[in-house]
Amino acid sequence: MVLTSNEKRAFFRQQCREALAAHIYDRLGLVVAPADVRLQPSVGDKYAWSVTESKKSLLQSNLGRGSVGLYKSICEELGRSLEAVTPQTLQVTQLERDHLPREEAGPARSDQEESGSFTAKIHELKCANHVLKDELDRTTIHLQGSLGENRILQANIRRLQDELDSSSSRATYLEDELVRIGSGITEAMQVLQEYQAHKGSMEYRLRYPTRCLDDIVVAYPYYLTSASVPAGGSTVKPPFWEISLRAYRNAAMIVQNTRC
Repeated sequence: MVLTSNEKRAFFRQQCREALAAHIYDRLGLVVAPADVRLQPSVGDKYAWSVTESKKSLLQSNLGRGSVGLYKSICEELGRSLEAVTPQTLQVTQLERDHLPREEAGPARSDQEESGSFTAKIHELKCANHVLKDELDRTTIHLQGSLGENRILQANIRRLQDELDSSSSRATYLEDELVRIGSGITEAMQVLQEYQAHKGSMEYRLRYPTRCLDDIVVAYPYYLTSASVPAGGSTVKPPFWEISLRAYRNAAMIVQNTRC
């Protein structure tokens, strides 16, 4: 028997109503007559429809004026992207979509709704996502703090490295000065020893004039007895090697002038 268009619509509409009524009972335990099922129920009906964003168009029509395609789509999506929930649950879902805290979203779902409910699963995933986001925010803040501390440490390391380089350069300079001073003292001591060993020799008198070498002889014991500078002293005495070298240079100049 071939059904007319209206008969076909009436058949699938009734089939859709019965499927919706059975689904409401399975999910919420509510007995609703198929003829009383609505796609846009009121709060007093004690049930509501939760639908995914991509299937919102299924709830925009009235069951009494729907098409065969609409009835078939509703039956296919029932329990997948369309399901019955309590009005309170729907309110929670809508508030969550508006990014309100869970504490302000109303009472939790019943155990009947939680079993196999994609709405409950979405809620669970959103809660998990919020937890992960909070953890990510805390980790980001901690990381930023660590990066700030690391920058400070790096700056301190660079400063200390600069100080170390400066100290190394200073130490190298002082080592060179020590070598130079030691060489001067050694040379001055050799001159003094030769002078004392050959003080009466005419040759050494000409090479090391008595006046200059006497300065060395006099200065050396004076230098040894003046190792420390008096507290608050205003004069720093030149080291013995410097006195010796001055006298040695003076002697060399005198010898050169004498030979000329």
